[in-house]
Amino acid sequence: MRICSRCKALLAPDARACGADGAPFEEVDQLPLGAKIGAYKIEKLLGEGGMGFVYEATHEVLGRRTAIKFLRPELAGHPQIVLRFLQEAKAVNLINHANIINVYDYGDGADGSVYFVMEFLDGETIDDLMKKRRPMPAPLLLHVFGQIAKALAAAHAKKIVHRDLKPVNVYVITREDNPYFIKLLDFGIAQLRGDGSVQGLTVAGQVMGTPQFMSPEQITGAPVDVRTDVWALGVMLYKAATGKAPFKGESFSELADGILHHPPGKPSVAAPDATIAPALDTLIMQCLERDLDKRCASVDAFIAGLATVAGAYKLDDEAILAAVRGDAGAISEPLPKMRSEPTRASLAGSLPLYQGAGERAPAPSRSTGSKTGMYAAVGLAVVALGGGGYALFGRGKSADATSPPPIATATATAAASPSTIKQQFAAGDHGAVQKLAEASLHEALASGDAAQQNQAVDALAGASAPAGAPLLYLALKGSPEIRVKAAHALGELALPDGAPKVRAALDDSGDKVRVELAATLYALGDKDALAILKRAVGDPGVRLTAAVALATAGDDKDAHPVLADIMEGTPAGREQWRRAAAGLWKLGDAKAKSALDAELAQPDAARAVAAAMLLAGGGDAPARAYLVRVAADKDFARRGEASAALAQLGEASALDWATDGLRSTDVEERKLAIAACARLARRGGDKLAGGVAGLATDDPDRGVRLAADAALLAL
Repeated sequence: MRICSRCKALLAPDARACGADGAPFEEVDQLPLGAKIGAYKIEKLLGEGGMGFVYEATHEVLGRRTAIKFLRPELAGHPQIVLRFLQEAKAVNLINHANIINVYDYGDGADGSVYFVMEFLDGETIDDLMKKRRPMPAPLLLHVFGQIAKALAAAHAKKIVHRDLKPVNVYVITREDNPYFIKLLDFGIAQLRGDGSVQGLTVAGQVMGTPQFMSPEQITGAPVDVRTDVWALGVMLYKAATGKAPFKGESFSELADGILHHPPGKPSVAAPDATIAPALDTLIMQCLERDLDKRCASVDAFIAGLATVAGAYKLDDEAILAAVRGDAGAISEPLPKMRSEPTRASLAGSLPLYQGAGERAPAPSRSTGSKTGMYAAVGLAVVALGGGGYALFGRGKSADATSPPPIATATATAAASPSTIKQQFAAGDHGAVQKLAEASLHEALASGDAAQQNQAVDALAGASAPAGAPLLYLALKGSPEIRVKAAHALGELALPDGAPKVRAALDDSGDKVRVELAATLYALGDKDALAILKRAVGDPGVRLTAAVALATAGDDKDAHPVLADIMEGTPAGREQWRRAAAGLWKLGDAKAKSALDAELAQPDAARAVAAAMLLAGGGDAPARAYLVRVAADKDFARRGEASAALAQLGEASALDWATDGLRSTDVEERKLAIAACARLARRGGDKLAGGVAGLATDDPDRGVRLAADAALLAL
């Protein structure tokens, strides 16, 4: 889109100069600081998602602080997308409830801007709150969910079904004497069923929502009604009451299978120490009935159920409010250590968002996972130039969805020992430490449990230790997803034995996985894989993987047109766009290099770091310098990712962050720090081996323990 280079006003798509001051235009992907939309001045980017951006803005006349949700310019030319985008503003105003975010204004101008203006919320999501207060105390639980339910009841009264209810779409702010005032937001896929509905925006059979909170009818594409929101309320209430998600899965298909076929245990059984009243057990399980006729029939019925729960705890409205006022200070308590195993970030719900953005904006504190998982993304950043990701799995059956033979349960590398890794490390017996670490990883790979296997392979990929190669060879006999991850990790290790092992796994794989493995094989010098890659560039499902691998090998003829088409047809900053641009840069495309360089100037730290990782991995000195600079900045939101990328490049300065990273309260940051220590074992990382050994024994998260096990193979 175009803005005036002088006054920063938004211009028409074909404008050559500003009509107000005659200054030339600037082409931008995002609105810069000081840009103007009508009466509003942009202050900063708060976050972004698939459909658009959210900015903080100020009304220049009234001085009112607002948030503006701005549709991506490349989508503004599609009438149906514009209708769906503006439907959110319409739905909110139709409901008009105190616990639902206010929308003040909207625009659909000749300059190509499509946006709406909403109140600025200064608080946190209940996703954040539930992490701090798990399990959530009964008074706070009743207070929070009572407000959510009232907001939903008002929406349902207007014949509006939210359809994407989840913790990150519920904000907690302070209002007057209520320290936990609820604001429900993001009606972006709401279904308007009344007189105000817009026809044609919902296609029968569409699957819409966030996986962990989807109802069975959403997953199967069946019609939805208010009971879909009741289901999501039940999932949220279960998590708040127990501190655990009722459904887990390492892929969409695994999660969907749990929702459709495996009801969760009662909350009181899942969290026996949480003192969950039978009435709360009953209400939650009624909300999670797969049979619509047996499910809690409405939000009004849910509210009545909350009243019964309050009675069971001997709490009335005054007692609840008094309790939460007195409890307000606890919001700053540190996260308690738990041994529960959270669902992977990609399926636990949309990433934490700011007022409906879809992704967390850069923040001064810690950063959360990226779309494919922060730890895995960094661990495979360099390999991504020669191979693809593994996001193609878990969306229905493919040629590779048949049940693979289980990973062989061969004799463990080491026998079980009553001593812990930390004890053996303290005793100076490093041989015993490595044997215990190998045994732990082997046990996870041979467990038959997909979650453990994924965590083990991610750990081995992050550490990139040659001593872990035999375990990766074992993983090549696992599921399609495990095979691809293991092959990518072996591709980075580049060991002589790697190619024949990957070749054997390729022969046992279906078409999609064959292309992923062929990309690794070609990078390892197996020229026979070239034919597979050349055939695959014509397959829409795998053409990016094949073309990037060919580009890395310098095949301009086959790779360039495919990558140029993908880059042109994908919004800037998306993962596919970045991979295509990086591949084109490998072929000497100056335009693609300029586009990646422009990403480094993005205010969105996630996009800037992701581009820097690809550029630096390809030898770009300015990108490497950028990573060094931001990794040294203690206020930078993605400092851990930048440091991990530097560790992968062999930059010892990454260890400056690793000491703090090992002590982080964020699981993914601990994993990144562990991987940095492993990759820099000979450049000072070994000095932090004691901390890694402690995490291998004591960390409450299994993924962190396995990451530490893998790192100890290098340390």
